[in-house]
Amino acid sequence: MIVSCRKGLMMSAVDASFEDHGRLFALEQDAIACPYPIFEKMRRDAPVVWVEEIESFVVTRYEDIVEVLRQPEVFSSAMATGPVLARQVGEGIAALAAADKDDIERVLRRVDRGRAKVLLSSDPPLHRRQRNLVSRAFTQRRVREWEGSIRSMAEALVDGFPSDGPVEFVSAFAVPLPLSVIADRLGVPRDDMADFKRWSDDFTVAIGSHHLGTDELQAMLLSQAEFFEYFEAKVEDRRRNPGDDLLSHLADARLPDGETLSLPELLGMLNQILVAGNETTTKLLAFAVWRLARDREMAERLRREPELIEGFVEEVLRLEAPVQGLYRQAVRECTIGDTTIPAGSALWLAYASANRDGRVFTGPDELIPERTFAQPHLAFGFGEHFCLGAALARAEARIGISVILERLADIRPDVLNTFTYESSYVLHGLRELWLTYRPTA
Repeated sequence: MIVSCRKGLMMSAVDASFEDHGRLFALEQDAIACPYPIFEKMRRDAPVVWVEEIESFVVTRYEDIVEVLRQPEVFSSAMATGPVLARQVGEGIAALAAADKDDIERVLRRVDRGRAKVLLSSDPPLHRRQRNLVSRAFTQRRVREWEGSIRSMAEALVDGFPSDGPVEFVSAFAVPLPLSVIADRLGVPRDDMADFKRWSDDFTVAIGSHHLGTDELQAMLLSQAEFFEYFEAKVEDRRRNPGDDLLSHLADARLPDGETLSLPELLGMLNQILVAGNETTTKLLAFAVWRLARDREMAERLRREPELIEGFVEEVLRLEAPVQGLYRQAVRECTIGDTTIPAGSALWLAYASANRDGRVFTGPDELIPERTFAQPHLAFGFGEHFCLGAALARAEARIGISVILERLADIRPDVLNTFTYESSYVLHGLRELWLTYRPTA
């Protein structure tokens, strides 16, 4: 079996240098760049195994992960980013309290506002009530209405590339496209996008990365406090002056009992919408274009057969899932496969492993744009917590790739590339991607 890894190298799935899963959770670059041989070995030898580094059982087979996701009453989402991060945030708050009284008051207000269990971290029946309030804003019909503006944004970004290259694709396209889209949907100024990106980065910097120092954790918490202060003011303004945007819709939304969302619920939702609305799509766009830059035959095929771009996007999602996995917590003792899971135990569900499970996907490491799926990939999750923004992310990627293929030819990786990955085993993305190209017009 062959796995495509960093710098376009082809590496054997049984390469001994990739066999120790501890290297992945220690965030060694080669392991987080290409964790798939590690996952294959785990699926074969230890599909459910306790990993001390993340204080959780790791589940790697497709059928086991889907079974967990089908039972939200048994496997809670309350700790979706894991036990280690929860403890580290508490330690960061305590250190901040000892260092600076003014700052801790701001952070404690932030913690209070972020305490509500919302969407990603809520369980039924609360999750279903919250999801119903937001899902209408991200239906296929609504997304189709936005496609023209998404294309205009993508074209303007590509037209802004240097005529003679190179361009750093992540910062020039993969970040601003989805961030602009979500800012417009929320109804907040694009002039504030630098702050949105900084806040988004600070919300995610510790997810899947347990090696931050006290100073970094404190900076993260203070930045998050800024986010909540900014959006609290926006919510108050929309309640006085509603508009035709998602922020106004949420500010006036009513639960089935007639109650409005609490401020902590609102701010938690806005946090997740902002982060999910740009981080994962940024990573998807970068991986898709990197694949095309390394595979000129595929790029030419998609130019000839643009109807395959949609399938190409699905395969990139499957092969390089931007979210490699999320956590659940067992509310009672249960069994997964042959492994007993004690009540209260955390589990990390490795979606990226499930997506290459040969029991489910024929040619699991091959990119086949015309592939038909008997069972869905898990890049957007499954079941109760299937990603609300999946239709929007797919549209942004499909339109973005179409525009790039139409307006750029001879796309290649530039020599400036270092192929450095984000330091996380949960969020999978290139920090930068330098490209050379030839404009088509």
